Amino acid sequence: MKERLIMCGIISIFFFVLITGFALAAADNPLDPSTSNNSEGYSQEITITENSGETLTDYQVPIYLNSFNFNFSQAKEDGSDLRFSSRGRTLSYWIETWDPETEEAIIWVKIPSLPANKDTTLLLKYGNPADEAISNGGKTFEFFDDFEGNKLQGLIWNSETAGGGLVEVKNGICHVTAPKPHAYDYSTIYTKKSFGINSMFVVKRMKVTTGKDERGPVLRQGFIDQIKSRKNEITHETQYANESRVSWETAYSKEKFNSFDKTDVRVPEGQWYTSGIAWYEENDTRHVAWFKNGVRNAKMDYSSNEYITNFPMRIYLYAESYSDVSKNTGYMAVDYAFVRKFVVPEPTVSFAPDQMETGISAGDNTHDSGSVSESETILPESETSPEADTVSPEASNTGGNSDGNVSVQESHSGNDTEPRKALFPDYQVGISGIKLSSPYRSEFPVLEKELKSSRIDTIFLSINGPDAWQYERFVKTAHERGISVHAVLLESLNCTSETATRISRSSLNSVLDYNEKSLAPFDGVNIYVKTSPGSGTGSSCMDYKPLFELANERAGESISLSASIPTGYSGSGIENISPLVDFFIVRAYDTGAGDLNSTSNIVDTVAPEMGEIRGSNSSGIIEISVEEGFENQLSIQNLFASFEEYYGEDPAFKGVSISSYDKYTALPVDAASEQNKFSLPGFKVFSVLLAGLGVFGFLKMKRK
Repeated sequence: MKERLIMCGIISIFFFVLITGFALAAADNPLDPSTSNNSEGYSQEITITENSGETLTDYQVPIYLNSFNFNFSQAKEDGSDLRFSSRGRTLSYWIETWDPETEEAIIWVKIPSLPANKDTTLLLKYGNPADEAISNGGKTFEFFDDFEGNKLQGLIWNSETAGGGLVEVKNGICHVTAPKPHAYDYSTIYTKKSFGINSMFVVKRMKVTTGKDERGPVLRQGFIDQIKSRKNEITHETQYANESRVSWETAYSKEKFNSFDKTDVRVPEGQWYTSGIAWYEENDTRHVAWFKNGVRNAKMDYSSNEYITNFPMRIYLYAESYSDVSKNTGYMAVDYAFVRKFVVPEPTVSFAPDQMETGISAGDNTHDSGSVSESETILPESETSPEADTVSPEASNTGGNSDGNVSVQESHSGNDTEPRKALFPDYQVGISGIKLSSPYRSEFPVLEKELKSSRIDTIFLSINGPDAWQYERFVKTAHERGISVHAVLLESLNCTSETATRISRSSLNSVLDYNEKSLAPFDGVNIYVKTSPGSGTGSSCMDYKPLFELANERAGESISLSASIPTGYSGSGIENISPLVDFFIVRAYDTGAGDLNSTSNIVDTVAPEMGEIRGSNSSGIIEISVEEGFENQLSIQNLFASFEEYYGEDPAFKGVSISSYDKYTALPVDAASEQNKFSLPGFKVFSVLLAGLGVFGFLKMKRK
């Protein structure tokens, strides 16, 4: 009898452990839809913050979804089950892009009212299998046409041609064509409706050349009052192969302004991209701006009350051949066109932090709240916010993958959305950065989560190879997430080589050329300075000063310029360089003097450099290395907080940085997290032992 009771006890413990294990496994995967069994679907709150100081009505706000803020596996494959509401009222929206494989989407939502400088809460519902598609561009925008069918809509468009010009709609694409090699042959479409200032005209378009002249047709997109008189107009014109010549032409009461070649669209023939023209008034001054794939190109910014009208105008698209009768035939293909409202600064969008992991059960709990800002009015990309969950207002309308560059491998994991718990100390410094050796090894949503949980807002990106264009999409994505990117040059350079100077100048010019033409330029250039080898080697490092002079001359004030120097760098070297740079990075490692992982040791080590930097009226970032003996990420965050306390009001202290992203993320978050790594395996081992014991006892009882 006693043995039977013992065996029953063992078996009971076995089943208790087994059931507990299943419960814990289910709890560990809250994103698994199978654990929800929610027939009504899911919902999450989105906060829209008005920033212009004006109450906005019927304003279109882009909502950016990704694996960090949305679980695509819980929604329909085509997103047709999405529903947006505010104060119990269902809102109109249009899905611009939806890709469940890459877990990225852009949805424009029309919001009835955004009170000045206040938050408005939207409720996003999804996952109800009974919901059908209601995405509708016509109900969302001031004007919309996706050219469905095979005929131009005569109720909303006018069209004109000359010579061999042709306008035709085929398979949902409008062709504005200049097919004959006659001088000034053209074709154009323009709306019957006019639009007021504070509007943005967005087109998904591509250039196609069909003639022998590789320049192809001249293409125009803009606002105009009358096609014939052109008394008032705002025209964005592109020419040449890949639309490499870009300029403005504006007119107000026939007072005309023409810009020269301002930038480069840099999109290969036959590739889609979105082009947006913003026409707006701010502080009693009228402005125009241009956006490629939702990113603002500052080189195209233009302001004038003399040459920019505030009278209502129509939108138009135009293709023309050159006056030299060359065979530059071709057309502008248009997938869709819309007009939306536009103010500066635009609203910002944010998701509730407690809903980053998964949608909550759908309900009618619509109310105003004061959340952060990230999905709010994500507008064209000019002003980024360092808030943890804030998306740049001007990151709107990215229009899919149309950069034409080597794409960054961004594998977005839908389950990797849980934000890290707030355990790091607060600290406020000018720059909180980290050095990244290669963007291609990092999944961007994961990278973003790691950086912002550590309050890091700046990436120092080590540039490998002469082609800076391979990083454009990475830089663009970082800007959309509110992260600055500085290009680090010459980190792997052999500074004693005879070719060091030539290689250095070539690398620098490559990045500066990229910055002049790219729509996603680097925020800064950092030159990695090395010192001369030990005495007796017979060789010395190159002279870096001419390189900084070249960078300063070419870059001017358009980008930040910095120098990364080692400890022990000469005071005269700092004095010579300081007038040419915006700040220094002092590398507090590789000194051979022991572990630099405490405030006192690092402060004492970098004191000479910080003193020289202070004396030259410059500023410096202190960069630490994980390899100096840090045990976990929390110890590094505590160090940074102590730096802020130590340097206090010191104007020479600009911020902090970590020398390697890979090595930093390889550290445990804190001591407790490292211990917790073994809790689950230990539980499993214990479960297996008990299970074996239970089976043994059961068999023994059966035999008896």
